[in-house]
Amino acid sequence: MIVSMSKITRVCCLLLTIFFGVQLKCSESGVPLLPTRVTVEITNRLVDRYLAVQCKDKHNDFGVQQLNVGETFSFRFFPKYYYPSTLFFCHFVWLEGDHYFDIYVQDRDGYCHANKCAWDIVAKGPCKTNTGLRECFEWNPPVQEKIAPATK
Repeated sequence: MIVSMSKITRVCCLLLTIFFGVQLKCSESGVPLLPTRVTVEITNRLVDRYLAVQCKDKHNDFGVQQLNVGETFSFRFFPKYYYPSTLFFCHFVWLEGDHYFDIYVQDRDGYCHANKCAWDIVAKGPCKTNTGLRECFEWNPPVQEKIAPATK
């Protein structure tokens, strides 16, 4: 009986070692072994300008958020685990600007840095500020409205 308990203990220890090794390897590659929440943080870095932000995906709408300079709005979600296609976009409005941007694209952003995607919003476009480096993007192109042909 003691011998079989010893074998079971060894097998369990081996399985735990393999599990933690795989978890460590996955965390190095930026993809967690188990589904993990991602936090998106959006900070108003406009010069002396109030910012209105509305972020959504096809199932969630976080409503209009009003940010003074330096204020941050954040939201959390679980990205799709098996088929990475999660997309959140935001509408940004201030006195001289009205723009859209895809604030979270799973293929581009993944799990960001420590599961947090931090964005600074400036007039020229949003800037990702995750690891001390700042990577700036252009706003999404304006949506072209389709005009129906005139009927006579």
